[in-house]
Amino acid sequence: MEKSFYQKTFNLCISLFIIGFLCAICSILLSISLVNLQSTPYLTFFYRFVNTVYITSMVISIITIIVFLVLVGHEIHMRIKQDNLKNLWKSIKQTLIIRMFLKQSEHSETVTTLEEAKVRRYNPINRQFNKSARQAIVDIRTDKIILMIRIPRTQQATKILKDMETLISEEISNRNPDYYFSHPERKEKWLYFRGATRK
Repeated sequence: MEKSFYQKTFNLCISLFIIGFLCAICSILLSISLVNLQSTPYLTFFYRFVNTVYITSMVISIITIIVFLVLVGHEIHMRIKQDNLKNLWKSIKQTLIIRMFLKQSEHSETVTTLEEAKVRRYNPINRQFNKSARQAIVDIRTDKIILMIRIPRTQQATKILKDMETLISEEISNRNPDYYFSHPERKEKWLYFRGATRK
């Protein structure tokens, strides 16, 4: 199944936004420290190092923000031309909601060892599942909705997704009552929930 531009670039846009934002904050903090270092003559080498890091973070933040704005601008242009901006906002909002819904919060469990000491052991199955859940995307259009969930690599994490299929269908259906959803189907590494408008 051919992915839309939104589906291809959503996760990339989130990464670019976070990197650009963090680098911009880093640049601001470094510029403040440069003012203080400039007045101290015996810290010349450290000043040069901080200045290099400042320029690097500034360049990275500018490049990532420009790429982010180009991708978002292209998606907005396509939505205005082919669909509407309200559906773009709903797509972003529901993508974040479904990711929170899928997240397995039980990351660790307390285990009593032979020495009767209580140790917290992390659950790698939930970690693997959450990694896939963070890539879920909801794409809402006027005539259809597609929810894509990345299938986890391990069999145990895939079983969690399989057990949640009914809950996921109910969640996406309740949030979009004007659409009816078919049974989920697997295509390569993704599980698709497709919705069509009720006539």
